[in-house]
Amino acid sequence: MKLVKKLITTIILISIIASMFSIGASANNKIAYGAATVDTMNLNLRTGPGLSHAVIAALNEGDIVVILERTNSEWYHVNFHGIIGYVSTTFLRDVLTAENFSAIGQITGDQVNMRSRPAITSALLASYPEQTVMTVIGINNGWYKVSHDGQTGYVRSDFMTIINGTRASSSPAPSSSSSSSQTESAVTSAPPANLTLAQQVVDYALGFLGSKYVYGGSSPSGFDCSGFVSYVLKNFDISVSRSAHSQYVNNGVRVSKSELAPGDLLFFSSNGGKSVTHVGLYIGDDEFVHSSTSATGVIISRLDSAYYVRVWHGAKRVL
Repeated sequence: MKLVKKLITTIILISIIASMFSIGASANNKIAYGAATVDTMNLNLRTGPGLSHAVIAALNEGDIVVILERTNSEWYHVNFHGIIGYVSTTFLRDVLTAENFSAIGQITGDQVNMRSRPAITSALLASYPEQTVMTVIGINNGWYKVSHDGQTGYVRSDFMTIINGTRASSSPAPSSSSSSSQTESAVTSAPPANLTLAQQVVDYALGFLGSKYVYGGSSPSGFDCSGFVSYVLKNFDISVSRSAHSQYVNNGVRVSKSELAPGDLLFFSSNGGKSVTHVGLYIGDDEFVHSSTSATGVIISRLDSAYYVRVWHGAKRVL
């Protein structure tokens, strides 16, 4: 009996080790950390992490680089326009795990999954073979946000490499038919035209998952709940009041819980309904995205969870 148990244990261990090697072989790149904006003119991109290494490109102020890893306190390993090298951390700003930009990416594994959100537990949208080229429109906690075949989703960054075209407002667009504009730290390139306005708003908001919560904050460097909502909507030329309570009182039209649609604003009251104390953005399927607390930052929560059922106050439609 002991021999059988040992044999079973050995087989399990071999299977686990084999699966680990399989995963490692198919993921050609490390998971990308995030992105950052160049904060100086003519920043040298070098072949190694030090001034003695050769310069392979010069970056302009406002260019956005994908951070592959932080080599040490002084150097980042980055990808810019498909060129991989090292830049000094001193000359980068807005180092964010969730960032919007525009680039061209290529799948580096076989039958790589595109998912609806940046998590392996989210819905599978499609699978793509190696060398599939698609548009990258952002990065979110190690996942590239991509657009391909009329779908917008997320691909793990270690199964994709940027091969061309990251652009920022200070850099020329890769073609005459495309352009971008930059506000603060995020390049607000438009989502694909076939998406409805509501879906564009939702996709843009989801691009900030993982951003910090900062009381009074209204930029990607830190949001409070109403600052997050107002920032997202401002990108689509929709102005709302600054505080959660004022947004509920002054903006949009009221909708019932049973009539909720993506893009609706959800309001909550933790003081027994005396005033609105929190706001989020409905994304569908009983879920909403919001800048929750200093411990969590921007996250997705369930509207039907016990807490949010208890503090529910109402919803408004502004789109």
